[in-house]
Amino acid sequence: MSSSGVKPFENNWAYLKTELRWLDRVLMMSVSRKRQDDKTVNRAANTAADKVTSHWWKGIIAVDRGIHDREGPPPKGHSKIITVSYSQQLEARIQAGYQAGVVLALPLLRDRLQLSEVEKNIVLMAIAPEINRRYGRLYDYLQEEEGALADLPTVDLCLRLLCRNDHDWQQARAKLTAAHSLVNQGLLEWIGDEDGTLLSQQVRVSDELGNFLLADNPTAAALETVLSAATINDITGLTPENLAPVPPETAPASVPEAGCTEAGDREAAALPPPTLENLSAITGAWETLVLPKKLIRQLQYISRQAQQRRQQADLTGLMVLLVGATGTGKTLAAATLATQGQMSLTCVDLQTLSPEGYPRILTDSPTENASLLLVKQGEQWFGRQSQVEQSWLHQWWQWRQQFGLTLVTVTDLARVRPSWRQQFDTVLTLPLPQAKARHRLWQQAFAPEVNIDKPDWAAIAQQLPLTGGEIQAIAQTIQLDLQARGRHTVTLSALRDALQLHHPHLSV
Repeated sequence: MSSSGVKPFENNWAYLKTELRWLDRVLMMSVSRKRQDDKTVNRAANTAADKVTSHWWKGIIAVDRGIHDREGPPPKGHSKIITVSYSQQLEARIQAGYQAGVVLALPLLRDRLQLSEVEKNIVLMAIAPEINRRYGRLYDYLQEEEGALADLPTVDLCLRLLCRNDHDWQQARAKLTAAHSLVNQGLLEWIGDEDGTLLSQQVRVSDELGNFLLADNPTAAALETVLSAATINDITGLTPENLAPVPPETAPASVPEAGCTEAGDREAAALPPPTLENLSAITGAWETLVLPKKLIRQLQYISRQAQQRRQQADLTGLMVLLVGATGTGKTLAAATLATQGQMSLTCVDLQTLSPEGYPRILTDSPTENASLLLVKQGEQWFGRQSQVEQSWLHQWWQWRQQFGLTLVTVTDLARVRPSWRQQFDTVLTLPLPQAKARHRLWQQAFAPEVNIDKPDWAAIAQQLPLTGGEIQAIAQTIQLDLQARGRHTVTLSALRDALQLHHPHLSV
């Protein structure tokens, strides 16, 4: 017993059994409702259409039910005593366990990431089939059809079971799609058709998190290891060597370095030249590229494939789509691929070209120097509002397949036509940085000769939700101001001045 008289959980497994008993009750209530509903529908339904429209002809749709098929706990006002009492007792035992030195994996994760009750319970629903497949069979029954993988709950089922009303449903969905969501942190995965709705996606716990949640003796250090291995620590493509001189996505047009040539330079007199990135100065090795480990492995695999395909004329080259907001490292990833694959890199920014210039780029004859082409702002060609004739684009596509690798970047996958998404050999998504990644970026953003005075980068990273490119732009502005004033120390005041210039709506 704890000092407060509450009996703590003996261990992590005892806690999980208690939570699973609660989940059992929720599921069996939902199963009971579904069986009764099916029995009622089957008595009267004559056709499949009757079953589909049963909610209407049975008259069970009511305005105050909100989102259709709400199956979650009743509103607090109806079962105030039971629900609140159970929740309070569970939390009391968790806190008593903390006092007794008993570490519980799921509550520790909840407190560490400040998860909402719904987020915590979604993790519980996702891990339950790893303990007993019975839960997976119940999910399949309640969902009426299996998804991409059996035994996994869909987002729709999780929200139906765990949300009391429209407000809870909206808040829970917002958390699942936020920049700091469990999915973006690499702790949960969506399984399903990427072109489908969010509600149709199935929820799966990552292997690392699953092992931690089911551990006999989970520890805070083990949780930090899980978080470090996930996306929460690995965000942008900026490296220590390249952070000071040039923002990765907004490098100025300057004299080309060796290895980066200007596409269509033979037509320079007739066309505005494509924006040229000075990538040679900002490339790095794989071990210094700050990206999710899984993404780095994919890039390394693509690099090896590109080298081999260039040497075999009978094999087509790879067409790769890079997705990510400005500043997340798409250009850096391309530059690193070029460096490690010993390929020259040509960069074409479609946003700087007028549609009249597209045909010349599309029909430009192959050259030995165009082994790796980076097409930026690919929405202009492959988007739903494409500004180029599709026949020309298909011809360009066939031409580019003669080479080892072609990269196309977009900021939002939804803006690319589904027909073109399917044509790409692979789609790689570069996520936005979380607080720990931003902390690292701030520490690396300044040249070695610059002194740092007052700024607490950890606190600043928590306060400012910036991308790697935005952090780099601010750091560059600070350094230019210091040079103009003949100073060498970054102060909090200097940071505030630069922040006011680039992001006046933010403050430190």
